[in-house]
Amino acid sequence: MTIPNDEAALGRASVPAADAVLAMDGGGAGAPASCALLTPAIRARLRELAPGQVLEVRVSDATAQDDIAAWCRLTGNELLSLASDVTGHTSYYLRKKLS
Repeated sequence: MTIPNDEAALGRASVPAADAVLAMDGGGAGAPASCALLTPAIRARLRELAPGQVLEVRVSDATAQDDIAAWCRLTGNELLSLASDVTGHTSYYLRKKLS
């Protein structure tokens, strides 16, 4: 499976409906969520979902895209799209793998 690595290819305009949300704003005072905290939290939240359901991962870390894309490639979950808002948060939409 190939994960697009740029915002245009991820389909920013096409935001799927999320079945659950994981908000990771980091350690306070504007600190971003690190990969060491983010990917285990994503894994734990996806365990609660049925195969094929969509998780919205909302983060304030602009560098999270590479971490999330790499994690999806390694685990077989699908990075569907992303959307940024004016507050500096980005939402990543991940579909839980079917098996």
